[in-house]
Amino acid sequence: MTEQTMPRPPARTGVTQAGLMEQYEKDRLGHLLASVERHGPVVELTEGTVLVNDPAAVHDVLRRTNTDFLVTGNIRRDEVSGVRGDPATEAWMRGRRATQKGMSPPALEAHRAWLAEETERLCDRWRARSSVTDPVAELEQLSARSFARFCFGTRDAGSAALRTGDLLNTLTPLISSPFHFPPAVRRFLPRYRRSVSAQKNLEAELRRVLDGPGEGGLVDSLAAAGLDAEATVRMLVSNGLASYRVPAAAVTWALVALAREPDAAEECAAAVDPGSGAATPDILRWTIAESLRLWPPNWLILRTANGEQSCGGWSVPAGAAVMISPYVVHRTAPVFTDPLAFRPHRWASLQPAAGEYLPYGIGSRWCVGKALADLELATVLATLVARFRFTVEHMDPLPDVRTTLLPAHLTLGLRPR
Repeated sequence: MTEQTMPRPPARTGVTQAGLMEQYEKDRLGHLLASVERHGPVVELTEGTVLVNDPAAVHDVLRRTNTDFLVTGNIRRDEVSGVRGDPATEAWMRGRRATQKGMSPPALEAHRAWLAEETERLCDRWRARSSVTDPVAELEQLSARSFARFCFGTRDAGSAALRTGDLLNTLTPLISSPFHFPPAVRRFLPRYRRSVSAQKNLEAELRRVLDGPGEGGLVDSLAAAGLDAEATVRMLVSNGLASYRVPAAAVTWALVALAREPDAAEECAAAVDPGSGAATPDILRWTIAESLRLWPPNWLILRTANGEQSCGGWSVPAGAAVMISPYVVHRTAPVFTDPLAFRPHRWASLQPAAGEYLPYGIGSRWCVGKALADLELATVLATLVARFRFTVEHMDPLPDVRTTLLPAHLTLGLRPR
């Protein structure tokens, strides 16, 4: 390899693990953004932890997931192989493919009418109020019911949605913690044991639902792909957790943006016809895309380098923890002029290159529920903006980044149209 083609090493901050934790915990998003601004697009934040923000390198890392860059932790931060060819990894990927197939256009279109009716019921409850404190919590319930109905068809979903919320709440302190304890220690932690208990309760409820009468839904697609009951339960747990909070966060951030930009809100309201089932108007699509750019709910993607690797012309040490933050990428990629401004109309002609826009991730581990999420965002947001004008009565300056990117202590004022 010639000197001209040798991959560049990451810039080094020289910060110790303890120093990084102290700085990172004060303001995670701010620290990552400042690190890129100060040191460049690929930074070794501390020994063995590399922040990758160069779009070409981001695309390379995510494209090579399951081979050169591995997903080595599950939702409870247990160690897993993540290597292609491993039976658990292959079963997981087969389930993802079946999930994607089950989210067919006819299935999604059939679900749209139900979701619009449920959102109208939410609007009926909100009309009696002048403000909504923590709208994410109420939208989470809608998202959870939506996912359960889409999955189980005519089966009685029972308490699956409630159990999913219970599990997510017990997982929050595990996911948000910057400390990763070894398995021998972790299994004795009370918070870990609570998450195990909550997951067992959810899995038991899912088995009960699957054994009950009824047909249709995503679970039939999983069965047709050859997944047995236990593999189906694992997919439902993971996809249910992803579908519980992420769509609610995305809708809420869009409402915050429209509350601050009343002209854009009026343009959206004039364009939508929430009861028609017609195609999503351009302005609403652009508003959703711009909200996901500025506030991607999945604000951090983690990978582990499987040996010494290069990506996009940069070198990554063997075993390094690789951090990719869509939040930071979306604020620094050159394609986004005036990146801090909420400008939905930029999407009328904008075509980001690979690695520049990734609210759903890219590569083999991209969000398999994107089609359902897109449907939920368009349907719920269209209904809400057509029924209300929103204002931000209170929101903390720093968002909540413990799991999903959320507005902290948000109260939305609302006035029926």
